[in-house]
Amino acid sequence: MQQTIDLPLSWYEHTVERESHAGLDAPVEADVCVIGGGLAGLTTALELARLGKSVVLLEAQHVAFGASGRNGGFVSNGFALGIEDIAERVGFDEALALYNLSRLGTGYVRHLINTHEPSVIMGKGMRVCVRYQDKGELARHGDFLRENFKENVAAMTTDETRLHLNTDRYFDSLYFPDAFHIHPLRYALLLAKLCRQSGVAIHELSAARRVEKTSAGFFVKTDQGVVRAGEIVHCVSALDRQLHQPSGRAVLPVATHIAVTAPIQQDVIRTPSAIADTRRAGNYFRLIDEGRILWGGRITTQQVEPRQLADVMLRDMKRCFPKLQKPAIDFAWSGIMAYALHKMPLIGRDNDGQWFATGFGGHGLNTTAMAGVLIARAIAQGDDTYKRFAAFPPRHAFGPLGWLGVQSTYWGMQMRDKLDETFK
Repeated sequence: MQQTIDLPLSWYEHTVERESHAGLDAPVEADVCVIGGGLAGLTTALELARLGKSVVLLEAQHVAFGASGRNGGFVSNGFALGIEDIAERVGFDEALALYNLSRLGTGYVRHLINTHEPSVIMGKGMRVCVRYQDKGELARHGDFLRENFKENVAAMTTDETRLHLNTDRYFDSLYFPDAFHIHPLRYALLLAKLCRQSGVAIHELSAARRVEKTSAGFFVKTDQGVVRAGEIVHCVSALDRQLHQPSGRAVLPVATHIAVTAPIQQDVIRTPSAIADTRRAGNYFRLIDEGRILWGGRITTQQVEPRQLADVMLRDMKRCFPKLQKPAIDFAWSGIMAYALHKMPLIGRDNDGQWFATGFGGHGLNTTAMAGVLIARAIAQGDDTYKRFAAFPPRHAFGPLGWLGVQSTYWGMQMRDKLDETFK
């Protein structure tokens, strides 16, 4: 039987009760086999079942074991790649179509939670702040989003920003009232529950070891069982880059880190909205239950968790909010995201007929939902909307050389952030 991997306990895990799913120990058949029990896999499985397909979902560890259950919890429109860069690559009309698909994902998450478990939403709104006087650049970006993409966004001056964030580290900001933040693990477990209620067979501790194509479809082999299915969907992010090499070799594992304080009383974060800054390697944070601060940042390609992570994250927190008293850190953990070099999701079907959805980067809550809907519609209804992502195909990330390149890029981003904050 597949052995579970120990990871540092997150605050999310501390606040849920999991339902276990039996491992696969016999041959089974299904219309579709989904490989990966994160948000993309769960959404794909759920939507396929709702469209009348029989589905088996294989998860190597436990549902939402990876980034799906360990992320910052921000839900908003867009992608990891900025919309201006998308438009430059594919043109305005296609960029608008892609942005609307990202909006579909945001709406899906909101509707599913509001319909089944509204308490999963932990707060509304998102503020994006700049850490230097940018001479109206951020406000102009807000105008661009509002005028061209119909985004609901309001520009805030430095004085207005500091009513919500009591620090001189932040200046102007943009406020997105339609964004929201959630408990991502509870959302994933809700998806799993709905999957089971819809007839999806979920098998944990059942790593897919090999996929074989046959005249009738595919065999997916695990240590103790096999799934025979007409269609295969790979949704494994960066945790397995060998099983489906066309998508696996096209992503790089990128780590980010999160800390959660003990319950505290403070007067520096005065908003229930989620907060992110515009730095190229920035911080993101929000207030959660019991007055705790959830603080994230420090993106790196180095997958080894930093020593004394709690102290590292606390120092970052204090740099942004010098007035904050030194709170205790109750939880600190890391998560691994999958990034393609172009920073867009990889969504499609390979030459062998296998489907894939991965590479959601740091913007996965809405885009995993979007991908699950698109792939389910493609398989069950022949909808080809997913082909809009053909402009961002899987391309070899060059393994260790790719890691070095991405890490060097992040170091350069951090240096440019410091120069911006020093001289602008």
